[in-house]
Amino acid sequence: DACISDCEAACIKATGLNPDNVLVDFVGIPTHRWFVGTQYHPEYHSTAANPHPLFVRFVQEALKYRDERVAK
Repeated sequence: DACISDCEAACIKATGLNPDNVLVDFVGIPTHRWFVGTQYHPEYHSTAANPHPLFVRFVQEALKYRDERVAK
């Protein structure tokens, strides 16, 4: 698809395609430490007791980044 090619030329990678309609559900920037964009709403499938994996990973990466900065 031309739109995906244009995005990837701008360093935005289509990392998740919806198999039902071939729309892009996830994008990432490979040169960025932690970047994700979604078209769907993971917060609707998340609670404090059972967070969506996307939020779990975000917090893990934030803590890792903090620890690396403190160690400097």
